[in-house]
Amino acid sequence: MDWVKPKHRARQTSKADASESQVTASTWLKQLCEENVAMLQSSLPVRESQGKTKAAKVLPDAYLRAMLWGTGVWEVESHSHPEFLNDLVEAFGIASTAAPANRKGSKNKLSNSGKSSKVLAATADQIAAASKIGKWISQQLPKSGHDPYVALVCAGWIHALADVGRSISPSLWLEVLQCALTQVDRAWEQGPTDGLFPWIVWSCEVPLALAKQLSHLGGKDRIVSETLNRIALLLEESSDDPRGFLVRGGQDLRSLLACIMRCRWSADEVGARKWYPPQRKAIGKLAIAALALCDVEGRQLLFDREDTTLDEQFWIELNQLAGENKKLRLATSCALPDSIGKTLGEKPPKLRKDVTNDVLMPKHSQYWDKNSIVTMRRSWRDRGCRVAVDFSSDVVWLDVLGQDGQRVLSGDWDVKVFRKQQPVPIDVSWQEVCWFSDDDVDYLELECAVEDVCKIQRQVMLMRDEGVVFFADALIAEKPDEWSVQSLWTTPNDIHLQSEPKTTEGKLVRSGNQEQTAALLLPVAMPEWRRSPSHAKMGFHGSTLFLQCDTQSKSLYSPLIMSLLGNERSPAFTWRQLTIAEELQIQPRNIAEAYRVQVNRDQWVFYRSLTPCTRRTVMGLHLNTEFYAGRFSRSDGEFEPIIEVNPE
Repeated sequence: MDWVKPKHRARQTSKADASESQVTASTWLKQLCEENVAMLQSSLPVRESQGKTKAAKVLPDAYLRAMLWGTGVWEVESHSHPEFLNDLVEAFGIASTAAPANRKGSKNKLSNSGKSSKVLAATADQIAAASKIGKWISQQLPKSGHDPYVALVCAGWIHALADVGRSISPSLWLEVLQCALTQVDRAWEQGPTDGLFPWIVWSCEVPLALAKQLSHLGGKDRIVSETLNRIALLLEESSDDPRGFLVRGGQDLRSLLACIMRCRWSADEVGARKWYPPQRKAIGKLAIAALALCDVEGRQLLFDREDTTLDEQFWIELNQLAGENKKLRLATSCALPDSIGKTLGEKPPKLRKDVTNDVLMPKHSQYWDKNSIVTMRRSWRDRGCRVAVDFSSDVVWLDVLGQDGQRVLSGDWDVKVFRKQQPVPIDVSWQEVCWFSDDDVDYLELECAVEDVCKIQRQVMLMRDEGVVFFADALIAEKPDEWSVQSLWTTPNDIHLQSEPKTTEGKLVRSGNQEQTAALLLPVAMPEWRRSPSHAKMGFHGSTLFLQCDTQSKSLYSPLIMSLLGNERSPAFTWRQLTIAEELQIQPRNIAEAYRVQVNRDQWVFYRSLTPCTRRTVMGLHLNTEFYAGRFSRSDGEFEPIIEVNPE
């Protein structure tokens, strides 16, 4: 029998005991470290510029720049966490040679082109930054591994090893890897308990980043294949249920897609298999969701505009990741800045003019019922007239984009209820009771119960052709009392209300070098002239638009019509409250309400019942419905129904 050193025998025994089904990230590292960390460190690949004859690779600086995609909307324990990510990107995310090439089709890659193969040595500043950040990672991981910024910094640090892996302290190098692999083991064992984004970084991106850096040592095939299987399963499940990707108004969606993109880059570098069609299809659906949840500048909706960015290269790479997805490419080219569409090989101005492209693009509007998110839009070709709603919490977040694509409303859409001038707490979430969408209109109705004494029903409707948004809050109480309902809309800082001295309408005006009218507001529950008595009032305080309605009965209706007119300063408009009859008796406002509204050449009638439905007449219409909206034809005096809502 050949003599074997004890430590080698122990190592061989350890390998034999670790069955294939029980291999952990830490075991994998130990198997790779055959001698010691210094030898492993010295064998790291050296970053070289790529000659024309070599296969194109994604360089570390591209990975680091991609770390920032989709960040900026997280609330974290310490303000220093984002700063460390920014420091890492500043140190390693700026290419010293060529920038990533624009990608038109599948042939172009994020590459660093050069005529000669030349080693790119790390600078003293990079080595110092890597050491500082590495020490911070080893301190933060035991207590803050769930923090998305900590996870990103650790993954980025591993991606940067090609630049500084040979230069930093071996003990620090091993300490960071051991802490990171402890988090990987925990993620594999526990699943996404701390949120899907930190989990996918630890369970997928970090192992693939290590496999990429240590691929020359062998032993990485099973880790890579299992990780890709994990991502593939996650993507295929998202096709039927994207709930995990769209939590909190889609806060993590863009960062999750960026993480999957970086995983794909790492997998490509180690020669792993490509995505199968189901995975590419799932990526395309998630990409369309991300596109629906951003404005014309590529900034995320349902969040403060200042906290999000365009990430232009992200959208280009995302189209590449989804494969040949014509719907996604056309929608991206129409919905985002022209520079992105041109990079994708399209002509955005021409696409927006061609109405035949509508059938080639995704549905106008999207509703993710399990995440309580709705987006409404006129069309993908039209950059404005859009509404996004997140009602997953007790306060609804609302974004409304005007004709020019700029936010007219953005922030909380709140409601306050007062009983005998005392506030009634509303601490329950909203429930969807009706969602309807067709070629003419998108309609969403929500409801919440308030302390078992009343309920609030909320409506928001986008009429596409006219560019009109209809809002309403209805209070339905158990018994008559002194009730008051105050609806509140948050506006951007550059928007203010311009009121008229004699009439009750208002205009939302955008401040700037030249003030522009962004929207016309018609509080149709109020009389058109201020001299008439009214039970309601509309005003503006700070950056909040409010509409308050009062009643002495057990129900009230508080509608507001917003016409997104762009720069039109003097539209013709009027409205009237209509008489409602039931069994030849005129009905009071606490039973039902109806209005006739005109803006320029468009006219509509709106009807809402506040009691159990029965047959009533209004303006020649015979209605037995809860809510009705219809267009009025001046030529023949007929009504064209837009929507009718009937209780189940």
